[in-house]
Amino acid sequence: MPATESLSIVEVCGSTERHRTPDQILGPYFPAEHRLLAQDDLTSIKESEGRALGEIIEVRGRVLDVRGRPVRGVRLTIWQADTFGRYDHPNDSSSVPADPNFVGSVTMRSGVDGEYRIQTVKPGAYPVGPDWMRPPHIHIEVQGQFERLVTQMYFPGEPLNAKDRALMSAPRPDLLIARLVSPDNPADHRIFNFEIVLTRG
Repeated sequence: MPATESLSIVEVCGSTERHRTPDQILGPYFPAEHRLLAQDDLTSIKESEGRALGEIIEVRGRVLDVRGRPVRGVRLTIWQADTFGRYDHPNDSSSVPADPNFVGSVTMRSGVDGEYRIQTVKPGAYPVGPDWMRPPHIHIEVQGQFERLVTQMYFPGEPLNAKDRALMSAPRPDLLIARLVSPDNPADHRIFNFEIVLTRG
């Protein structure tokens, strides 16, 4: 079964149980507090009329426990690089230009059914050393009721995925790759689904 179609479900004692989403490294550039905005659209800054550059996408999913029950009201912190591969953070010394209209990080709460959604741009790849180029990915921190999860969401079909040390170090890399909802979706942008599973919620 292709990684993009893999289900995070196993049979345990005759009942359906999901695998917990694998942990990933926290860095780089955990958001500076003053840039944590409570909004679901990273493509524009409210005080500006500009729009972020790059491919507009939507990422949506649910926060669940391993039994498949929705985990509601938990805090999600989401951050990523812009389309050029640069983070909106004072410590990112990259030589590539920063997109002034891109919101680099947001914070939100999961809904009644554990749902979350953001509109953003597909992040660019960026180097972290002479022989390591990170593939496009989105960082997610979930502050659950009983646990904390720090993970990263990757995109299907990216050539850099198979060479990425962070992704390949996960016990189940396939669980970190989002699923394209429909390549011919009638919306004007691509939609990706990423399920987040906590042990207890």
